[in-house]
Amino acid sequence: MLRYARQTVLPEIGQEGQKRLESTSVLCIGTGGLGSPALLYLAAAGIGRIGLVDDDMVDISNLQRQVLFKETDQGKSKVEAAKAALAELNSQCQIEAYRQRFSPENAEALIQNYDVIIDGTDNFSSKFLINDACVKFGKPLIYGSILGFVAQVSVFWAGHGPCYRCLYPKPPCGHIPNCAEAGVIGAMAGIAGTVQALEAIKMALGLGWCKEKNLGPLLGRLWILDARTMQTKTLILRKRHQCSACARDPNDILLTQAEESCATKSDVKNISAEDATNQISKAVFIDVREAHELASGRIPKALHIPLGTLLSNEDSVGDIASDTPLIVYCQHGIRSFSAASHLIALGFRNVAHINGGIVRWKGELA
Repeated sequence: MLRYARQTVLPEIGQEGQKRLESTSVLCIGTGGLGSPALLYLAAAGIGRIGLVDDDMVDISNLQRQVLFKETDQGKSKVEAAKAALAELNSQCQIEAYRQRFSPENAEALIQNYDVIIDGTDNFSSKFLINDACVKFGKPLIYGSILGFVAQVSVFWAGHGPCYRCLYPKPPCGHIPNCAEAGVIGAMAGIAGTVQALEAIKMALGLGWCKEKNLGPLLGRLWILDARTMQTKTLILRKRHQCSACARDPNDILLTQAEESCATKSDVKNISAEDATNQISKAVFIDVREAHELASGRIPKALHIPLGTLLSNEDSVGDIASDTPLIVYCQHGIRSFSAASHLIALGFRNVAHINGGIVRWKGELA
């Protein structure tokens, strides 16, 4: 009673809620930047059984953000080092370590034995596989993602709301930079992973969505934080009626490892600011920055569709014909590449993005 006194005093938890936490099992796929903080808070909260899935070893470059590990853990299996650390934090938690990569072959055996699944992976291939497995076996999925100063968290649960493929129907085309290439602040992983733990705890407590009080899990909602400005927003996600996962009979879902990219880099054209300027009268320009970024300058007559809106709402592009030349841009050219890839996945055949974004465009016009 003393151990959990600070949370059982909450009316949403109490002694009955603590019993629910102790009877809940959570599987965390990936014990890295997202998994580390999530696992620490799940164990501290008294989740009864926690599963760890990871085939990686601890490396010194992990220590900047993977707070489960110490310098002395270098060279050790991540799941074994994580199991030891969590056992020291809370010996009452049952910790189960699976030193393996999550795959179509072991998905059923792993997921079926747990109540809630946390996605702590850092690649689209794994995220699509985890989603499809959760849909197939009816498990709630706590999704998290970070890149640079941006974090995203949501809860996907087929039958109760949309799934990950309702947000992202297909893997993005071309090369998507990982944390090593694009960079990440370790504290961002801490924020996203902690929110994932909080969502898992709310699911374990059975806290449903209350429209009147605007309370409950992020089911059908995508929470986004831009830490550069500390602005947050929550997008409403809708179920796709033609979703290739949750709109199908679960028995018909085949678990496969998706390719890391669905097309070659040539599918997304990189054009210079000068070439883009020459096409102002011919192409439709789409600005995917946030509203507060527009004050720094924009291309005349460009449509403003923030990246989050574009990715979550197929109707955001209106009735633009699929053969219309589209030129996408953002501040520096990273978000616009993702947006262009998404537009190609939606069927647009002539899509380009401005290399270097509006910053390069303004620089070349100067």
